[in-house]
Amino acid sequence: MTIAERRTERDASGPVNTSAHDRTLLTAIETLAEIPGLADRLDDALAGECTLLFSAQIGARLTRAGISASNADRVHRVMEALATTTTWWPLARQRVQSPADLAALAMPLLARRDHEELHVAVVDGRNGLLALRQVYVGTATGTSVRIAELLRPVLDLGGVGFALVHNHPSGDPEPSEEDVRLTAEVVAAARLLDLELLDHLVIGHGRWSSIRSQRPSVWAAGGLPE
Repeated sequence: MTIAERRTERDASGPVNTSAHDRTLLTAIETLAEIPGLADRLDDALAGECTLLFSAQIGARLTRAGISASNADRVHRVMEALATTTTWWPLARQRVQSPADLAALAMPLLARRDHEELHVAVVDGRNGLLALRQVYVGTATGTSVRIAELLRPVLDLGGVGFALVHNHPSGDPEPSEEDVRLTAEVVAAARLLDLELLDHLVIGHGRWSSIRSQRPSVWAAGGLPE
């Protein structure tokens, strides 16, 4: 469906209410892409469904909706740059003193992803956040993880503790048995290096869960659950 067809459909069904946050995002994309009027064209092309901007196929989606290939490519590159920047931009050593603190940081980054990502939050001895590093990018069906790759950012940054954060593209934050098994393996490996895995959060659509809160026995046992 082209932009003109979407606009006709929207005029017939009534206006689509774009949230203030979504409008801010559209305006920021227009500014970064340096394309006057892009925010309105994106709003029309997406029919108010701004979550589609976080899709890995956003360029193709916009082209099908009537956005020129060059402009769609610019939008795609802007979204990639924003995603990359949020993984390394230095924070003012924010304290992560609870699972809720970490979830507040991770939700804006991961809740809308249509593919699975695994990040490592590294903290110092006072739970000051040193970095939130993307380690793996998978698919909607999961990802294959090497424990050494999860510990590498902690060692490189001289962290004392760390937490894992990953999303479920389905939107359901309930940890899978695979999530719990991975957590147990990381707990055991980290203790060999005198590091502490503080928690493993699973991010869904507007919700999150803490594996440590749900399965504290993983930490008590310090190894694989039976």
